[in-house]
Amino acid sequence: MVRVKKIIKSMTFNRFNVGLFSLMLSIGLIASELNDETQAHLREVEIALENLDYKMVIQKYIDATKASNDLEIIKQAAWLSEKYKFNKEALSLGHHWVELDKKNNAALLFLINRQIDSDLILAAKRNLKDLLLMHEGSSDEVLLGVLPLLSDRNKDGLQKLIYYFTKIYNKSSYVRYAYSSVLLKNSDITQAIKEVRIAMDLNPGWEKPKLLFARTLLLSGQNQEAIEYIARIIGDQLNPSSEARLELALAYMSSERLEDALGQVSQILLETRSNEALRLMAIINFRLGHYDSAWFDLNELHAKDLYRMDAMFYMARISEVRSNFNEALSYYSSVTSGVNAVYSQKRVVTLLVSMNKIDEAKNHLREFGQKYPKYMNEMLLAEANLNQELGENQQALYLFDKLISYYPENQFYYLRQAGLLLDLERISEALSLYSSSAKRFPKNATVLNAYGYTLTNYSKDYKKASRLIKRAIKLEPNNPAIMDSFGWVLYRLGKYENALDALLRAYELFKDPEIAAHIIEVLWRVDRNDEAKEFLTEAESLFSDSVYIENIRDNLLN
Repeated sequence: MVRVKKIIKSMTFNRFNVGLFSLMLSIGLIASELNDETQAHLREVEIALENLDYKMVIQKYIDATKASNDLEIIKQAAWLSEKYKFNKEALSLGHHWVELDKKNNAALLFLINRQIDSDLILAAKRNLKDLLLMHEGSSDEVLLGVLPLLSDRNKDGLQKLIYYFTKIYNKSSYVRYAYSSVLLKNSDITQAIKEVRIAMDLNPGWEKPKLLFARTLLLSGQNQEAIEYIARIIGDQLNPSSEARLELALAYMSSERLEDALGQVSQILLETRSNEALRLMAIINFRLGHYDSAWFDLNELHAKDLYRMDAMFYMARISEVRSNFNEALSYYSSVTSGVNAVYSQKRVVTLLVSMNKIDEAKNHLREFGQKYPKYMNEMLLAEANLNQELGENQQALYLFDKLISYYPENQFYYLRQAGLLLDLERISEALSLYSSSAKRFPKNATVLNAYGYTLTNYSKDYKKASRLIKRAIKLEPNNPAIMDSFGWVLYRLGKYENALDALLRAYELFKDPEIAAHIIEVLWRVDRNDEAKEFLTEAESLFSDSVYIENIRDNLLN
């Protein structure tokens, strides 16, 4: 196992800090040793960074790699492209890096991850197989160690990749466990249970598959079964592992049995000074409202520089609860990585806006995205959202244009921009954008449905709308939003009974006020007024603050 850890460490690419200052400094150090053309391109990189022109940053970096073929510049350019999520450029630079440094594990792993992101799974298979074969005799164990380092942006692609290795190492508990973990991340709980059972059968003495099986029970809603299963594991051991107790604590937390969770964590801390247990104890105390106790533990973690991001996040939340808003701002601003980073920066903006510090809020988002490239796109989106809230719609449209230019294969930004155009009553522009999006994403049910539904509401071309929505239904037949759209366009086409059938099916799948409003309107249209009023009464009790229900009530009364 120690040997495997050394192998994994050799694959980790941590050459560059995520901070803008560190990046600019490294550019300067490298540039002093390069030819004039390369130095000129690197100066252009700095200018583009200062101007927040992120696509130009990468383009000038690529120009610098062509002018010098310097390995350090290629690694920096590859790293930054990946952080910005510019997949095409990162993939190309990954190939270049591997060509110049063929025996470098980190280079090959970087390329494998970019191939996963780009859905080039066959190429990723070949390269991952080569990477594992470099360490003959422990390949399956290395695969398990590599798993946390593999990109999960393309979850379906990662699942296909690991499935391939279950065929090569079909008797390996490590690989079966790895595959089960991926399936669970991809919400395929049924198959995850099958795979983890195989891992348990192959290696009965290994505890990790048993704890993963308990997690599958938990995620399938079988909380009590998960708790009892882990409790039996602990009860069967003379000295239960801290991992088992932590898993039981998490199961208790999922069932809101926080005092029981605290008991398990306290037991671990009686036996050993586990920093992971200390972190979980702080979180449990926070959820219980024991803020002084939580703060004490979080402060200890912060002082030790352990779980630092979690510590600052929860200290920020406690500060906010206590109305220490400046202190909360300071802590939230310091959460620069991890699962809470984006939420924390949004809280910074919310607090600044509440203090009427609008310009400071905008600058915070820009500076954070500039300094921490991994979050650039999310900070741009947050700024666009802020512009919309402030009524600065032209600036929001500009930012959506920028996001679309950066990520032309992401339909989300097209739909957000089209939705904003609708809000501004720029109907023809919105319909044009929906139309071009449907051509760009012809097999995306969300895009097809959005275009069809918009045509239904803002045009008389109901037949075209119906065709688009039918295509969406074929792609996602059980999607209630699409069923609602289909029912609505049938209503506009005068097919009232068919419309009502579709709308009721949608409402059965998902209780939503907009669907309810559609049902009420159709019932009223076919003179089933008593049923419409009854449905309205029920909807008002379920969705008391819904504008859809308010509007349909006003329409019926008038």
